[in-house]
Amino acid sequence: MSQLPAGTLGDAVGVLLFTFICLFTNILLVWLYCAINEPWHYVALIGYFAILCTTSSIIQQIYNYTLWNDLLWAQLSYIKANYENADVVFNNGNFGFMRVLAIIRLFCYIVESTYLLAYCIHVRPIPIGFWQARRKPEKISTIVGIVAPIIGAAITIGLLQTAAVQRSFIAYLIVANVQSVLSCLISIVLIFLITVTFIRSKLAWRRLRPSSGPSGSWPRWRNENRAEGRPAPRSAYAAQGVIFDDNWLVIRLSVAVVLITGFILANIVTHLPQRDDILRDAQASEPDLSAARARSNIIGYIFGVTPGLAIFIVFGLGGAFRQVMYDRLMPRRWRRIFSNKTRTRESTLEGGVSLENIPPRARERSSSGSGVALLYSPSVTSPSIATDKPVASRRDSFAD
Repeated sequence: MSQLPAGTLGDAVGVLLFTFICLFTNILLVWLYCAINEPWHYVALIGYFAILCTTSSIIQQIYNYTLWNDLLWAQLSYIKANYENADVVFNNGNFGFMRVLAIIRLFCYIVESTYLLAYCIHVRPIPIGFWQARRKPEKISTIVGIVAPIIGAAITIGLLQTAAVQRSFIAYLIVANVQSVLSCLISIVLIFLITVTFIRSKLAWRRLRPSSGPSGSWPRWRNENRAEGRPAPRSAYAAQGVIFDDNWLVIRLSVAVVLITGFILANIVTHLPQRDDILRDAQASEPDLSAARARSNIIGYIFGVTPGLAIFIVFGLGGAFRQVMYDRLMPRRWRRIFSNKTRTRESTLEGGVSLENIPPRARERSSSGSGVALLYSPSVTSPSIATDKPVASRRDSFAD
């Protein structure tokens, strides 16, 4: 039986349903990466911690809604005894089980932002072919990128439990957010550098590509350069088709960084007025049990689970993953219906043109990049990518 004030139960149910939707998308994102044999990809790792974060939010919501009045009375007594403690201010008076759940979510936020940084660091040297001749350093970098964010977040949480940090709210706020903020700032810089390389490679490729034969002239032009002793084009341009052949690469990474950065900044801004709120509660004789207070608390849960949904929208809806969901999740009867409709449309094309007669490059571009999407979603060294036929043809045509 809920102890929420009258008129707020509908809000609580709506937010809880939204949280379950976020949990479903988190699980679906992880399943997609496991389906392509990429369970240790950086985005999959973000998905694991998004699941943990969303699950903790669901538990806290149910716990909070069920014991709303009792928790507020106990919280008031705890605030009166510890209102000068920065940890009490930062967690808005939560203690005990509620505080543990809040710490879990903070840990997840830090790890998720740092994994996004590790992904940007890994992607940045790919256009210049840095990892192609450095497989061992790449493995070491990947291991460090997987382990370091967890260790850094654990150190941050440990520092927040020390008395020296809890004496100052400003110091507590800095320690709690420094890793996340730095990760987002560095990610923005890396995204900018990736974008510059992307634009330069696109412009260079347009200048180098002959207008008469895009598929056969480029390899011949490259071989003539080698025979005459002239230097081949820079690897950033030669590898353009390997990682930068789809414009969505930069857009997806940029959207992910902007969303997580916005969330981190919003998280900091919402914590700034909490010191005044705690001082006000410490001087009150009874807790605020109004519907406005409850509704504000309920809406606050939305911001904590939205990043997990945003990550799925950014990385989980590419052409390759849509194809995986179509093949694995759609019932066979529905697939047969869609296949029959597709064959009917192909047979009625003007002039009887079939897909087999369309040039391979045009056919790949018209298929929403189902093969290319794996190039910017999973890691480049994935076995699933190496065996993908459309990707192999691009690599043979463009890579040096």
